[in-house]
Amino acid sequence: MNLLISRFFEICLLRARPQDLPASTALLFLSLITYGISGLLLSLINLTFGQSLILVTADVLMLAGLAYLILWIRMLTKRYIQTLTALAGSGAILELTAWPLLYWQNLSSATNGPGILIASLSLWAWLVWNVIVVAHILRHTLSTSFFNGTLLSVLYMFVSVSVIRILFYSTSA
Repeated sequence: MNLLISRFFEICLLRARPQDLPASTALLFLSLITYGISGLLLSLINLTFGQSLILVTADVLMLAGLAYLILWIRMLTKRYIQTLTALAGSGAILELTAWPLLYWQNLSSATNGPGILIASLSLWAWLVWNVIVVAHILRHTLSTSFFNGTLLSVLYMFVSVSVIRILFYSTSA
């Protein structure tokens, strides 16, 4: 188990590839559960439990669906289990590292503390790193350039943020 956790950390550090993970449905399931729980913990900082559950469910479905769509378009669906495992496992680690930063930002914001700028800049750096990790995974999965992986990663982030805005911030006229 330590080897698998270490492998996810190596993916986050761009030292390992999705194909370095076993193609295991059990590991995929465990990674998705961990990703969902870490997303729930992260979203509970700003949302109610019900909203967090909706957000996490949408996020997991988007991650699984967009990964499959990208692989289907390139006719590489045989790589789906390892790709989604890598995305979910590394995503869980990244979400858990964002938790203290988001908490710090909210605490600083509520108290007008001086740490809000540092916390916010740290979250922006985290977001960039998240895009880079997803780009790294997609680059290896699709056997393409890092630039193309980055474009797909940004596209995924755009779709994800758009869905969140529709679910939680849409206004009725």
